[in-house]
Amino acid sequence: MSDSIPNIDPLTKRRSPYWGRLRSYGIVIAFLWLIELFDSLFMGSRLEMAGIQPRDPSGLDGILFAPFLHAGWAHLLSNSVALLILGAALLMSGWRDLLIVSAVSALVAGVIVWVIGAADSVHIGASSVVFGYFGFLIASGFYQKTPRTILLAVLVVIFFGGALWTMLPTESVRTANISWEGHLGGVIGGFLVARSRRKKAVPEKLLAL
Repeated sequence: MSDSIPNIDPLTKRRSPYWGRLRSYGIVIAFLWLIELFDSLFMGSRLEMAGIQPRDPSGLDGILFAPFLHAGWAHLLSNSVALLILGAALLMSGWRDLLIVSAVSALVAGVIVWVIGAADSVHIGASSVVFGYFGFLIASGFYQKTPRTILLAVLVVIFFGGALWTMLPTESVRTANISWEGHLGGVIGGFLVARSRRKKAVPEKLLAL
């Protein structure tokens, strides 16, 4: 997938090669760990309550905060690994795709969680963004149909396809306190971005016989 704007590193404001982009992206993920450390040491994990609270007007701001908050170190670690791997794949196209998919998937997932999430629950975690990357990479293989996008889509399905079950409101998912609504919303957001980038069909020339 081509990127119509230069690969500008948002941290340095300079053109950045792939490894430079990946290094800056690693700093972003490290920021999530600093937030969790601050919450654990100084806030008594109270920041976890700043997530999305379905159908509660006071919980709407959680749509903005939820992707940066996690329910402990294990939650953060699993999301960080997925963010790093899938984000690295997205960064092959540059910052534009990664930033747009991150924002759209977080927003779409946040709205869906707020509308259909279980009452008296709080939803946090970057998994909405993870699933946004997941949905975008798979959908890009379908819409773009370039060797790279198809290969990435296949690899994503092979290594992360098992996570699809967490998008369903099964008893095991509910028991594990997994936000299936956030996962589903993230995939929808990533899919929508990929669809908006689909190649326009080139009309065939009409030939007079």
